[in-house]
Amino acid sequence: MVVFPARSVAAWGFSFGIIIFFAYYSTAPLPLRRPVAQIVTRGSVAPRFSSPKRIFKPWFGKTRTCQRAISQNKDVIEVELPKFLDCEYPFILDTLTNRVPNKIIARTIEYNKDTLTDDQVKRLEQIAQEMKDNCEIRLIEDGALDAKEWNSLLTPYADANAKWSDLPWLVWETYLYRRMLEASDYWSSRYDLFALEKSEGLKTSHDQVQQRMQVSSKLGGQWTWESFRTVLLLDLWGNQADASLFSLDTIGSKGTQDNDNLISDDSPKVWQALTRSEKISGNRKVVFFNDNAGLEIVSDLSLAHFLLKSGQVQTVEFKVKPYPFFVSDATPKDVEETIEYLKTEAGEESRIVGEELSTFLAQGKLKLIQEEFLASGLAMWEMPEALREELKTTTDLVIVKGDLMYRKLLGNLNPIPNPNNQP
Repeated sequence: MVVFPARSVAAWGFSFGIIIFFAYYSTAPLPLRRPVAQIVTRGSVAPRFSSPKRIFKPWFGKTRTCQRAISQNKDVIEVELPKFLDCEYPFILDTLTNRVPNKIIARTIEYNKDTLTDDQVKRLEQIAQEMKDNCEIRLIEDGALDAKEWNSLLTPYADANAKWSDLPWLVWETYLYRRMLEASDYWSSRYDLFALEKSEGLKTSHDQVQQRMQVSSKLGGQWTWESFRTVLLLDLWGNQADASLFSLDTIGSKGTQDNDNLISDDSPKVWQALTRSEKISGNRKVVFFNDNAGLEIVSDLSLAHFLLKSGQVQTVEFKVKPYPFFVSDATPKDVEETIEYLKTEAGEESRIVGEELSTFLAQGKLKLIQEEFLASGLAMWEMPEALREELKTTTDLVIVKGDLMYRKLLGNLNPIPNPNNQP
């Protein structure tokens, strides 16, 4: 995590099964320092930072001059940035030209064909065609409250007549989902294009949901290392349930615990961070930068329930997307509906845990916060100052989850392969 004091630890999750825990010095150059702990699964490549270089946001078409690129050097120096994650990579090119326009947008139209107007369908189809034809991008035109901030990010690209493939992956993929909101008139209707898919995804993961609720009910917040690691790793594997990567036909098979494939596991250091006596403020607070609805938010709720039930943590805050995003990303409504599902549809253990989660919500121990920054195309070191200050002064642990957050942490730069998977 980018802005946290030395005592703070952050975790990032990765849709293919990677969670990496970080601690940062509050006085250090942002954004990336050496992580103090990580959990990595097979098939993942952990980033390695061999020097305390500061990586600034790249500017379209220009070489960056980075100030304080070396922490001991106050002069302005030129640095060579790692390679951008862009359409030179086959997966990213396929995402732009095939996976999103032919699969994600097409199935979104199909799921909502009885609700969308003909004009809305045409606008969504136009986005898909723009992507396949690699057209020049345009600014956001709907006049919503966030349009000015979005257009501030997009203007340098638009002024340079940039096409979709010219944008960094982080920028064009977040821009895509913002355009889908515009096309579906979200700001006037508040209609969630992805609601049906998220709901069905939760139901297809019934067995994995049951497993997590049974574990939560059985452990009951018993504060031991073994219990903590059990719930933590269940939350790790729940991150696989990403509807922007998998269809409903396959998502039900995701989330199975496979700890034999952990090739780097520093979770004891996370345990130490939560058991030490000192706290950032009077009460220990854990913040999630949440990712997907469905099984993953159930997994997050299981970990939150364990932390609050134990009494070791007094407040858990879920920072979720402010609007439907990346197909399955969770909003406050999704979390609330998931808790209701646990209370009514998923068995006795689930009902008990769901009731306790509802109580935590009513007591203010579990909080659901819409966070605009998480749905932006901005890198992590561009975090708004108010959010930065909040985390620095009130938060003991931050768990940052998901492929999007992974890319925000790296600023769309390709991580340096590290065969030893060590921080």
